[in-house]
Amino acid sequence: MIKTIKFDPNGGDLKVVFTFEGLIVASYAYTLWEANSNNQLIYEKGNNQNPDDDSYTIPPPVIDSDGRLVQLRTEFKALDPENIKQYTITAEIFQAGQSLGKDQDTGENTGKSQGSLIFILLSKQ
Repeated sequence: MIKTIKFDPNGGDLKVVFTFEGLIVASYAYTLWEANSNNQLIYEKGNNQNPDDDSYTIPPPVIDSDGRLVQLRTEFKALDPENIKQYTITAEIFQAGQSLGKDQDTGENTGKSQGSLIFILLSKQ
């Protein structure tokens, strides 16, 4: 299921922030898809094992984000599945510093390699 998050087309810049909870080591690929197209506007890779911020500005102008698709694909492994039973992976959209909404993948840490896929459709108000 794709979560739709609405933004103000006349508002401030949009940003996406990724968070990873549950004592997991995670690597991810973030893709921002152009509206109604197979064109990738952004393709970034990262991981949660360094001090770099896992956030990305969505290219302006803001109105152009109507219909764009945010995709977060994550591969991860629990570091202590016996004691930390659950994980949560979150993609959250902000506009001018205010949260507009988020989508999350939650589940049980198995101790084996696991995957997650989140899609957010951006839509003007």
